[in-house]
Amino acid sequence: MIPALFLFDFKLDLSRFVNPVYLLNILFLGLGASAICFVTWNFAVKVLGAVKTSIYIYLVPVITVAASVLIIHEPFTWITGTGTVLTLAGLFISERKRSKNTEER
Repeated sequence: MIPALFLFDFKLDLSRFVNPVYLLNILFLGLGASAICFVTWNFAVKVLGAVKTSIYIYLVPVITVAASVLIIHEPFTWITGTGTVLTLAGLFISERKRSKNTEER
């Protein structure tokens, strides 16, 4: 992003962080959404292994849809439902192939 700063009208203004909302948003993104997520992901890889853990990354959109409907009361539209079904179907198909290949060995 640094090269893009010179192309746009960017001004470094640290006074924005005086506002608690902005400061808490940056802290959440830095600590919660980045640091804690990496630590828990690395722990999951250590416990489950890389292959099993990578399967769960495909469930992120489904979890996001469920959380948005339950927590922030977003409407569950037919497009959202279709995407959720396609995501789950793709996950099940990929796992079924992997299971058959593992059994043959």
